[in-house]
Amino acid sequence: MKRREFLGGLAAIGCQGLALKAGAALPSSAKNILGMGTDMADEVNRKARFDENAVVIISDTHVNPGGYQPGKFQRVVDDILKMRPLPQNVIALGDMAYLTGKISEYELLREHIRPLEDAGITLTMGMGNHDRRENFAKVFPSYAAKSKMKQFMTFVVETPRANFIVLDSLQEGDDLNGWIGDGKITDEQRQWLDNELKNCKKPVFVCAHHPLEETNVGASFVGTTACGYIHGHHHKWNTGWTWEKWGSPHIIPTLCIPSTGHWGDIGYTVMRLGKEDAVIELKEYEFFFAEPMKNPADIPDSWKKIVEDNKGQKFHFAYNR
Repeated sequence: MKRREFLGGLAAIGCQGLALKAGAALPSSAKNILGMGTDMADEVNRKARFDENAVVIISDTHVNPGGYQPGKFQRVVDDILKMRPLPQNVIALGDMAYLTGKISEYELLREHIRPLEDAGITLTMGMGNHDRRENFAKVFPSYAAKSKMKQFMTFVVETPRANFIVLDSLQEGDDLNGWIGDGKITDEQRQWLDNELKNCKKPVFVCAHHPLEETNVGASFVGTTACGYIHGHHHKWNTGWTWEKWGSPHIIPTLCIPSTGHWGDIGYTVMRLGKEDAVIELKEYEFFFAEPMKNPADIPDSWKKIVEDNKGQKFHFAYNR
């Protein structure tokens, strides 16, 4: 298509009042006027509907059949679907199941994430101490197939400005009705992480269910583009940092994110990836421990103050290039 024809097509679109709003698909008439092929038009539609530099990060869904947790998680899903444009990626940092990773829990989880899938959002789910890899893979075979390691659920999420490495810190015990609370990264997985970080030129966020003091992968960050460590497990919004190595001015920001609805800080986070840095914002609904109050009048002031303090909280990550 010649430049004059293309500009004429744009003018024609303007005359027809075909205004493209964020999150709206390109009208078929606009495709015809611009002379776009199907593949090009689909790509334009995708970029109009999705923000590749917006990543929603959630954790600790603890989906419990018959419990209050599924409804709390559904609230998060509904609000994600209201975002315009939609985030291209949602990353979940484990404890997807309630307590022991039962098939029924993952089947219920599947029903709640289906609207995200139907919307075209890419979902990545990591493992926490209340998950079971085998049962997860039975219910979510297509998700498990994307793992970078056969014996673990490890993933790499690529975006235009930064990558996310999702580690598997789950320790599985023999008791199918119990769990091991502490997290661990095996030597084999650590070697895989080292290789991923060594070969990545973009800023990298390393993510896992458990905190850095349990995964002990901080040494892998030295001399790489790793710019942050993000985890769940503690059900709270908690910012921090660690040094890359003693004497070096380079630090690694760390962030614990809330549960979507089990106990503690309740909500989700939205990360916006800029050209030079990233900022993540907390969307907190409520706080409760160890379960929500049935009567709102009984909510302690201490719970309310936590929500007030966390309102609008943001955390910045400077890229390490």
